[in-house]
Amino acid sequence: MNRFNVVRYTAFAIEMLLCYILQSTPGLQLELFGGSPVLLVPLALSISVFEDDVPAVIFGLICGLMADSGYSGPMGYYSICLCILCFITSVLMENYIRTNLLSAFIIGTISVPLIIFLQFVLFYIAMGYSSVWEYFISHILSRMIFTWAFVPVFYGLNRFIAAKTKES
Repeated sequence: MNRFNVVRYTAFAIEMLLCYILQSTPGLQLELFGGSPVLLVPLALSISVFEDDVPAVIFGLICGLMADSGYSGPMGYYSICLCILCFITSVLMENYIRTNLLSAFIIGTISVPLIIFLQFVLFYIAMGYSSVWEYFISHILSRMIFTWAFVPVFYGLNRFIAAKTKES
């Protein structure tokens, strides 16, 4: 591992810690219309846009574990989802799709609602809670939109980090 990778991975780790602190500390949580964003999801996806498959999966796993520990519910949901989506994103970006804002935006537009809606289906609808659609409208929909809004922010930040720390 060269010094550029160490600097890049350290910057990604600092980003992950800051996002975890921001999304899990009471009083610091961002909230829009009753839903707070899952900042670690767009962060993991944007990291996987610029990394090879193994580092992308590792960062996806770490972000997933942090997201799992920050939200109530079964441990492992975000970890599994982010590992799979970060691997797919990394392979797509390495082999099939050009790395640019549009492609990252499309991946975020598909992945973020998929993860959050699947969580809603598995842990609210399947468990038989009442008034699930009111909860979906009041909390889950705003969480999807608010999380999705951070995709370009993290893409820009991680693009800068990757550009400054890639070997020439």
